[in-house]
Amino acid sequence: MHDTGPPGSQSEASREKNIAFFRDHRLAYDKGVQDLDTYVTIRRSLDEALRGVGRMLDVGNGGVFDYDTSLVREIVALDLFLDEVPGLAFPANVIPRSGSALEIPEPDGSFDAVLLAMLIHHLVGRTARESLENVRQSVREAFRVLRPGGRLVILESCVPRWFYQFELAVFPVAVSLVKAILSHPATLQYPSSVLEEIVRVHSSEVNISRIPKGRWVLQYGFKFPSVLTPVCPYRFVAVKSIQAPGGAC
Repeated sequence: MHDTGPPGSQSEASREKNIAFFRDHRLAYDKGVQDLDTYVTIRRSLDEALRGVGRMLDVGNGGVFDYDTSLVREIVALDLFLDEVPGLAFPANVIPRSGSALEIPEPDGSFDAVLLAMLIHHLVGRTARESLENVRQSVREAFRVLRPGGRLVILESCVPRWFYQFELAVFPVAVSLVKAILSHPATLQYPSSVLEEIVRVHSSEVNISRIPKGRWVLQYGFKFPSVLTPVCPYRFVAVKSIQAPGGAC
């Protein structure tokens, strides 16, 4: 792990653990996403937001699709490791590319939509403050590569503010504990109001939907009774202003 680094960067340990988990456990995670009741509802919500999109960037794709890919004409799937998984198959309209959500290797204004699906809580830095800056940076980058009038769609598991305060208090200990006992990388989940504030810096047209949970969710990659966790999925749809130059808001 690096001792120092600029705001908006992931520690090497966090980055490598994210790569290892989704490379090695992708099939099990994908099965949960396809089968569990909460994710069936999530899929319907994402399908509604993505229907009819021309060219879309799916950031943090991980080889897993939380939506019907046939609803989008062309999809660029971006993640840290997509060139490291032998035999990883994609639908015909999907182009896999390797790259980071914090520095998207795509030109300004090149997509009709950008999707961040269950990505934000994985952008963990060395501190909670740096983790939050990673979220801001990922949203900045998403708006940069959007064309004016394009839409950013975020699907994220959010927590109540009281739980977020608890997460902040135990962050250093929790990261060390997860690193020691789990193959899943450490995460930091945010209240929907925190994400809304970040997105509204770049867009005045933001629609937020709370997605009802079913009986089951995935927690650290494991099937978990939803009644025992405060986490709830939210969908954010934000339109990039036609007047906004480039992505610098």
